[in-house]
Amino acid sequence: MYRILALFVLVGATLGQQQYGDPRHAAILSEQRYLSGDGSFGAQYTQEDGVQFKEESLPDGSRRGSYSYVDPSGQKRTVSYTAGKHGFHAEGDHIPQAPPTVLPQAPQPQYTPLPQYNPPPQQQYNPPQQHHQPQYNPPQQQYNPPQQQYNPPPQQYQQPTYEPPNYYQQTTPAPHRFYPPGKLSLNRSPDGFSYTFNKV
Repeated sequence: MYRILALFVLVGATLGQQQYGDPRHAAILSEQRYLSGDGSFGAQYTQEDGVQFKEESLPDGSRRGSYSYVDPSGQKRTVSYTAGKHGFHAEGDHIPQAPPTVLPQAPQPQYTPLPQYNPPPQQQYNPPQQHHQPQYNPPQQQYNPPQQQYNPPPQQYQQPTYEPPNYYQQTTPAPHRFYPPGKLSLNRSPDGFSYTFNKV
């Protein structure tokens, strides 16, 4: 009897690990990305563990999207969101909604305004006139310093050496495995691109 019970527990644990395993090892079933000339772009992908993601960015910089996942209880949860100049707003069945905010009204002023201030008229100031005396200009003497001749030492010009850039230098190591195998499609245009991947 205990052997049968242990067998059921072992099978259940194995299926649970396969269904809700580490998301870092979940295979990508499909993926799409695009960039348009008007500045909009988008991406979406689907994983074998039930995770789905989709987002689009509009030319004005705002974004809208959604993502889905399977929670620990086995239910699929979906969240839709928008982000832009009015902030980030998310909606979903499992997300609690905040109660509506009621702003308090500003209190009315309880004071009596003062009478308007009228300054007295200003008197005009007339400064006394001043008599100008002729300006004295002393005679200027010209100074001619002795000229010295400067002979700089001769310098030898060295031609700079030019090394062409190495365009074939490996910057990223080659992947030791490409997972998962699938069909890849890339279409480019002068003002954008579209990319599609589907697992075989």
